[in-house]
Amino acid sequence: MRSTCRSLCLWLCLYFGASTGLAMIAPRCKSPYVRVRENYCYYVDHQTMHTSFSNFCYSDKRTSRVCLDSVEEMRALASYLYESGYHDGSQFWSAGNRWAGDLQFYWNYFGRARALNYTNWEPDQPTPTMGLNCMLLTLNRGELVMSSESCYTEAIDICEQLLSNEPLVIH
Repeated sequence: MRSTCRSLCLWLCLYFGASTGLAMIAPRCKSPYVRVRENYCYYVDHQTMHTSFSNFCYSDKRTSRVCLDSVEEMRALASYLYESGYHDGSQFWSAGNRWAGDLQFYWNYFGRARALNYTNWEPDQPTPTMGLNCMLLTLNRGELVMSSESCYTEAIDICEQLLSNEPLVIH
Protein backbone atom coordinates (compact mmCIF):
# COMPACT_ATOMS: atom_id res chain seq x y z
CA MET A 1 0.00 0.00 0.00
CA ARG A 2 1.40 3.44 -0.89
CA SER A 3 2.03 5.85 1.95
CA THR A 4 0.49 8.88 0.23
CA CYS A 5 -3.19 7.90 0.22
CA ARG A 6 -3.80 9.39 -3.27
CA SER A 7 -6.53 7.16 -4.54
CA LEU A 8 -10.24 6.75 -4.69
CA CYS A 9 -9.94 4.92 -1.37
CA LEU A 10 -8.70 7.89 0.66
CA TRP A 11 -11.01 7.04 3.52
CA LEU A 12 -9.61 3.48 3.63
CA CYS A 13 -6.07 4.77 3.81
CA LEU A 14 -6.93 7.15 6.60
CA TYR A 15 -8.91 4.53 8.49
CA PHE A 16 -6.28 1.81 8.13
CA GLY A 17 -3.24 4.02 8.80
CA ALA A 18 -1.49 3.88 5.44
CA SER A 19 1.21 6.33 6.52
CA THR A 20 3.11 3.35 7.92
CA GLY A 21 2.49 1.20 4.89
CA LEU A 22 0.72 -1.30 7.13
CA ALA A 23 -2.97 -1.77 7.64
CA MET A 24 -3.76 -0.83 11.23
CA ILE A 25 -7.36 -1.42 12.20
CA ALA A 26 -8.48 1.08 14.79
CA PRO A 27 -10.72 -0.65 17.32
CA ARG A 28 -14.20 0.80 17.48
CA CYS A 29 -17.00 0.60 19.96
CA LYS A 30 -20.09 -1.31 18.88
CA SER A 31 -23.19 0.87 18.74
CA PRO A 32 -24.55 2.08 21.20
CA TYR A 33 -21.36 1.80 23.32
CA VAL A 34 -19.34 4.96 24.04
CA ARG A 35 -15.54 5.04 24.16
CA VAL A 36 -14.55 6.31 27.59
CA ARG A 37 -10.98 5.09 27.79
CA GLU A 38 -8.44 3.92 25.22
CA ASN A 39 -9.36 0.23 25.36
CA TYR A 40 -12.84 0.34 26.87
CA CYS A 41 -16.32 1.16 25.69
CA TYR A 42 -19.31 1.33 28.02
CA TYR A 43 -23.05 1.24 27.71
CA VAL A 44 -25.10 2.54 30.62
CA ASP A 45 -28.64 1.19 30.74
CA HIS A 46 -30.47 4.14 32.25
CA GLN A 47 -33.25 1.94 33.64
CA THR A 48 -32.80 0.81 37.21
CA MET A 49 -32.63 -2.97 37.55
CA HIS A 50 -34.41 -4.47 40.58
CA THR A 51 -31.99 -7.38 40.85
CA SER A 52 -28.46 -8.26 39.78
CA PHE A 53 -29.80 -11.41 38.15
CA SER A 54 -30.76 -9.55 34.98
CA ASN A 55 -29.06 -10.83 31.83
CA PHE A 56 -29.11 -7.43 30.12
CA CYS A 57 -25.37 -7.13 29.43
CA TYR A 58 -24.85 -10.83 28.84
CA SER A 59 -27.78 -11.73 26.62
CA ASP A 60 -29.02 -8.42 25.21
CA LYS A 61 -25.64 -6.80 24.56
CA ARG A 62 -23.41 -9.90 24.36
CA THR A 63 -20.80 -8.29 26.61
CA SER A 64 -20.23 -8.20 30.35
CA ARG A 65 -20.92 -5.95 33.24
CA VAL A 66 -18.10 -3.60 34.07
CA CYS A 67 -14.92 -4.86 35.77
CA LEU A 68 -12.66 -2.11 37.13
CA ASP A 69 -9.04 -3.09 36.57
CA SER A 70 -7.23 0.10 37.63
CA VAL A 71 -7.60 3.45 39.37
CA GLU A 72 -7.32 5.10 35.92
CA GLU A 73 -10.25 3.10 34.57
CA MET A 74 -12.29 3.83 37.70
CA ARG A 75 -11.71 7.60 37.46
CA ALA A 76 -12.36 7.70 33.71
CA LEU A 77 -15.66 5.85 34.13
CA ALA A 78 -16.66 7.99 37.13
CA SER A 79 -15.99 11.18 35.12
CA TYR A 80 -18.08 9.83 32.25
CA LEU A 81 -20.96 9.02 34.61
CA TYR A 82 -20.89 12.53 36.11
CA GLU A 83 -20.81 14.04 32.59
CA SER A 84 -23.82 11.85 31.73
CA GLY A 85 -25.86 13.43 34.54
CA TYR A 86 -25.40 10.94 37.37
CA HIS A 87 -24.61 12.31 40.81
CA ASP A 88 -23.07 11.19 44.09
CA GLY A 89 -25.03 8.28 45.50
CA SER A 90 -25.93 6.78 42.10
CA GLN A 91 -25.45 3.00 42.22
CA PHE A 92 -24.37 0.68 39.42
CA TRP A 93 -24.05 -3.09 39.06
CA SER A 94 -20.61 -4.50 38.37
CA ALA A 95 -19.46 -8.01 37.44
CA GLY A 96 -18.21 -8.49 41.03
CA ASN A 97 -19.65 -11.39 43.04
CA ARG A 98 -18.74 -13.21 46.25
CA TRP A 99 -18.03 -16.90 45.71
CA ALA A 100 -19.36 -19.27 48.34
CA GLY A 101 -16.23 -21.44 48.35
CA ASP A 102 -13.87 -18.91 49.90
CA LEU A 103 -16.18 -15.90 50.55
CA GLN A 104 -13.91 -13.66 48.43
CA PHE A 105 -15.06 -11.31 45.68
CA TYR A 106 -14.16 -12.05 42.07
CA TRP A 107 -15.12 -10.69 38.68
CA ASN A 108 -17.72 -13.12 37.30
CA TYR A 109 -16.92 -14.12 33.72
CA PHE A 110 -19.98 -16.23 32.78
CA GLY A 111 -19.41 -18.47 35.78
CA ARG A 112 -15.61 -18.24 35.71
CA ALA A 113 -13.91 -16.28 38.46
CA ARG A 114 -11.15 -13.74 37.82
CA ALA A 115 -9.32 -12.25 40.80
CA LEU A 116 -9.78 -8.55 41.56
CA ASN A 117 -6.48 -6.87 40.75
CA TYR A 118 -7.75 -3.44 41.80
CA THR A 119 -10.18 -2.49 44.58
CA ASN A 120 -11.68 0.72 45.90
CA TRP A 121 -13.88 -0.55 48.73
CA GLU A 122 -15.88 1.79 50.94
CA PRO A 123 -14.68 1.81 54.57
CA ASP A 124 -15.64 -1.42 56.39
CA GLN A 125 -16.31 -3.17 53.07
CA PRO A 126 -16.66 -5.79 51.89
CA THR A 127 -18.80 -7.07 54.71
CA PRO A 128 -18.21 -10.68 55.78
CA THR A 129 -21.97 -11.31 55.74
CA MET A 130 -23.22 -13.95 53.34
CA GLY A 131 -26.27 -12.64 51.54
CA LEU A 132 -24.45 -9.43 50.56
CA ASN A 133 -22.82 -11.18 47.63
CA CYS A 134 -23.05 -8.66 44.79
CA MET A 135 -20.67 -5.75 44.22
CA LEU A 136 -22.19 -2.33 43.66
CA LEU A 137 -20.28 0.70 42.43
CA THR A 138 -21.42 3.99 43.96
CA LEU A 139 -20.44 7.46 42.73
CA ASN A 140 -18.82 9.33 45.61
CA ARG A 141 -16.69 12.49 45.35
CA GLY A 142 -15.31 11.82 41.90
CA GLU A 143 -14.78 8.09 42.35
CA LEU A 144 -16.64 4.82 42.05
CA VAL A 145 -16.47 3.03 45.39
CA MET A 146 -17.20 -0.66 45.84
CA SER A 147 -19.57 -2.19 48.37
CA SER A 148 -21.02 -5.63 49.02
CA GLU A 149 -24.79 -5.46 48.78
CA SER A 150 -27.83 -7.66 48.42
CA CYS A 151 -28.27 -8.90 44.88
CA TYR A 152 -31.84 -7.53 45.14
CA THR A 153 -30.74 -3.90 45.48
CA GLU A 154 -31.92 -1.52 42.75
CA ALA A 155 -29.04 -0.32 40.58
CA ILE A 156 -28.14 0.54 36.99
CA ASP A 157 -26.29 -1.83 34.64
CA ILE A 158 -23.02 -0.75 33.06
CA CYS A 159 -21.96 -3.03 30.22
CA GLU A 160 -18.34 -3.09 29.10
CA GLN A 161 -16.79 -3.84 25.71
CA LEU A 162 -13.04 -4.50 25.82
CA LEU A 163 -11.05 -3.21 22.84
CA SER A 164 -7.56 -4.48 23.57
CA ASN A 165 -5.79 -7.25 21.69
CA GLU A 166 -5.55 -9.36 24.82
CA PRO A 167 -7.04 -12.86 24.63
CA LEU A 168 -10.75 -12.38 25.15
CA VAL A 169 -12.44 -14.09 28.01
CA ILE A 170 -16.18 -13.62 27.73
CA HIS A 171 -17.47 -12.40 31.06
